[in-house]
Amino acid sequence: MTAAIHIYGPSFSNFVRTVMLVCEENQLAYTVGIEVDGKKITFKGEQHHIWHPFGKIPVLLAGNPLQGGLVLPETTSICRYLDKDKTLQPDDSFAFARHDALCALISIDIDRVLIREYLLEFAFPKGENNSVRFDLVKELQPKAAATLAIIEKMLGEETALAAAEFTIADALLAPMLHYISCLPTGFNLIADYPKIEQYLADLMTRPSCQKVLIAKKL
Repeated sequence: MTAAIHIYGPSFSNFVRTVMLVCEENQLAYTVGIEVDGKKITFKGEQHHIWHPFGKIPVLLAGNPLQGGLVLPETTSICRYLDKDKTLQPDDSFAFARHDALCALISIDIDRVLIREYLLEFAFPKGENNSVRFDLVKELQPKAAATLAIIEKMLGEETALAAAEFTIADALLAPMLHYISCLPTGFNLIADYPKIEQYLADLMTRPSCQKVLIAKKL
C-alpha cells in the first residue's frame, strides 16, 4: 500500500488497537489519533459522521480523506482490507467462513459484555465524583464470567483462535482480554480461566502485542 495509513480514533480504544495490531503484523506504517493532517476532527462531529454515519471508531483513512481519499469504516472490514495477502485469514473457504463468524461473535457479543458493559465503568466511571460504581460492576461480574467461560471453551476447540497462527480474530480479542487482565484484584477474572490466561500470555510474546497492548491503569 503506497498511501499513508491513518487510523482515526483514540489509541486506547480496543477496536483501534485491533487495527493497529493488523498493521503491525503486516508491517504497514500507520499513524493513529483524532488529528488528521494536523486538524483535530471532533469525535462524533460533522466530519466524523460523514466518515461513519453512526459516529463510531475506528475509521481507516488513506491519502487525503478531506479531499476524496480512501475512507473505510468498521473494524473487521478495515482489517480484511489491510490484510491484502490474507496472512491473517484462513485460505480454505469453510475455514474462512468460520473465522469470519468468529470475528462477528467477538466484535459484537463478546465486546458488548466485556467492554461496553463490564470494563467501561472502570475506564469512564459514572459514580459520584467520577468514582467506579463497584456495586454495579459486581452485578455484571456473573455475565462477564459467563462470557469468559465461552471463550475458554472456544480455546479448547478447533477454532481460529491460536496465538501461534495469529488471525484477525486474535487481533479483535487480544485488546479485550488484555484490558480485563489490567483490572484491579477481584475484578480481573482472567486467572479463573487457565486456557485464556495461557492464550493471553502467548499473545504477549508477539512483538505486535508488546507494542500495541500497553498497560493502561483502569
